[in-house]
Amino acid sequence: MDLDLQFRLLKAIPTTKQLMSYRKDAGLEGSKPRPIAVNERCTVQWVAVELKNKQIGIARLELAPPEFCFMSELMIMSPHRGQGVGHWFIKRIEQLCLNAHIKRLMLVAGDGTDNFYKSQAFITDPLMPRLMRKELNPFQRKVFAPS
Repeated sequence: MDLDLQFRLLKAIPTTKQLMSYRKDAGLEGSKPRPIAVNERCTVQWVAVELKNKQIGIARLELAPPEFCFMSELMIMSPHRGQGVGHWFIKRIEQLCLNAHIKRLMLVAGDGTDNFYKSQAFITDPLMPRLMRKELNPFQRKVFAPS
């Protein structure tokens, strides 16, 4: 991939207008975002992928070290889909989790996204079929330093 992508930890929660723009582009404008979990053991971190200093993707991470990170609201703007941006973004999220000593990445796949996540080695949880998970390898090669 020749794109000059940047991974960013967002300092503020995206505005409702930004989230609605992403959700509309993803065909999710009628659905509501998942409520943020209230738990003292969990930290919510929004992350973004940028191309030439323009945000083209976001995701919400609920970090609960050392056990898991629950990922939601992962959306890439439609002009940038199919170019490997989502795969690139997932790898950076995995590295962020590994740096926080988190062992597992979990999510509920949206309609039609199962194959994308399966291509990233996520599997369906046998006890909770809507949930997908990926065990993170602590020996995975480090690929970046977050900005």
